[in-house]
Amino acid sequence: MAKVRRKSVTMEDVAREADVSVTTVSHVINQTANISVETTERVQNAIQRMGYMPRVTAELNKGQRLIGVLVPEITNEFYARAIQSIIDEAWIHNYAVVVCSVQHKKQNETSYIRCLLQSGVKGLIFFGGATDDEQQIIDAAKRVPVVVGDRRLPNYPIDMVSIDNTDIMRRVIARLARAGYHRIGYISEDLIMSNATDRYRGYRMGMEECGLSIDDQWVFLRAELRLDKVSNTQQFLRSILRKRSVQLPQILLCTSDLIAVGAMAALREAGYAIPKDVGIIGFDDIPLAACLEPPLTTVSQDTRQLGRSCFQVLLNRLEHAERAYQEVVIRSDLIVRNSVRL
Repeated sequence: MAKVRRKSVTMEDVAREADVSVTTVSHVINQTANISVETTERVQNAIQRMGYMPRVTAELNKGQRLIGVLVPEITNEFYARAIQSIIDEAWIHNYAVVVCSVQHKKQNETSYIRCLLQSGVKGLIFFGGATDDEQQIIDAAKRVPVVVGDRRLPNYPIDMVSIDNTDIMRRVIARLARAGYHRIGYISEDLIMSNATDRYRGYRMGMEECGLSIDDQWVFLRAELRLDKVSNTQQFLRSILRKRSVQLPQILLCTSDLIAVGAMAALREAGYAIPKDVGIIGFDDIPLAACLEPPLTTVSQDTRQLGRSCFQVLLNRLEHAERAYQEVVIRSDLIVRNSVRL
């Protein structure tokens, strides 16, 4: 008896299933328009139910070698710079790069992994990522070589390129303590992202090592800061400053320069001077940091080296499959400007 060939699911099939237009499905897949959350979820659920696979390699030559890169958000300048380095390195070695922005959603990451594997990628690079997505990364590593960047998975056989998130936070706290600061607040996104967890661990370790007390009312771990960091920080800190008459910390340590920008705006609105009334420290050293008033003291990370190292480690794994797994650590440094008196 002849086997019945299963009909491939098309974009039109997904559109009918989700009760939307084909154009809307395309926009959801490619993130090329503002589609409502409800419609986006309906389309993504239809894609998952039907097993639809976008043909990401349609315009590539059949002989082209592909690697996939998955990032939490492609609009984040930190990831954008690292991705550009990967693309540059890949081009030199005759690889093409497919970049997928998972938008902090595990279901998106699951779909993209499946899509990339079925598209024949030679390897995958995962940047950042949530603390609950380890298993699907490990499962992917059973299929193709995998490198994780800006995070650590020390309990698994996997190549890593990490930034010294915990250690740099300890060093920043130690430097502040030596300068006489002891009331140090902390503003971060929530601890879903592994690098956020590492930075917070470093903050707490540093405070303990320096004999400093943590004032929990000035420690903020907020989910809304994963996206739209500037306005969300400004909004929530504005409400905090209106409600509280308690003493400000001497320093607000922010885990992103964009969070620091929002914090500076809220403090200025409330009539506080920086750094006279409170010092601000950021993280990432984006180009804007040096142009702020006052220029922002921040942690500098070599994101281009991060991207280059991720590709080089993946290439080494592709060429030498039996070699020992490795971890490359990218060192960070505090860039002192005028938002803190040091």
